[in-house]
Amino acid sequence: MKKFSGMLLSIIILFCTMSTEVTAQNTSQNLSDKNALKIADKASNHFWNALHGYTNQSCSQKTFNYKGTEYSYLCQEFNTKGKLVKYLTETFTNSAVEKGLTKYKYITYKGKLARPIGDGDSMLEWRKAKIKLVSQKLNVRSYKLIVPTVDGDTVNRTVTFYKSGSTWKVNQFDAVQ
Repeated sequence: MKKFSGMLLSIIILFCTMSTEVTAQNTSQNLSDKNALKIADKASNHFWNALHGYTNQSCSQKTFNYKGTEYSYLCQEFNTKGKLVKYLTETFTNSAVEKGLTKYKYITYKGKLARPIGDGDSMLEWRKAKIKLVSQKLNVRSYKLIVPTVDGDTVNRTVTFYKSGSTWKVNQFDAVQ
């Protein structure tokens, strides 16, 4: 009887494992146009929040000159690299975040995270974009987006998503600027 119970338990475990793998594979195939657009919009917000140094409210950002470039400290919520990376990896791959922080010249100065001073804000209306799948692999999708601007023009963007664990993330930091 113990052998039969053990064999039955093994079969049940095997069946559950196989069905989980099938579900995981199906899930990795499912990135709808609508979801891709939502992720791109959220990633754009994360991108601009990181450049501004805060999410919804500004703070008193002190400036300083470093090697001939004017820098500004990020607000308390992003004042360390760890805090900003944690926030950005909600929507971007680790590789995209690291390359983005380097490209946009973020530095730690006197123990706080800072970035070069610059103006800008998103003029793109990601939620209104037209989207078309252009490339698809198991855990990678590339979409062509035609994104309207607030002044009535449009811009073309290609955004590539990578499956990271159970979520899809944007693989280039400024693809959604």
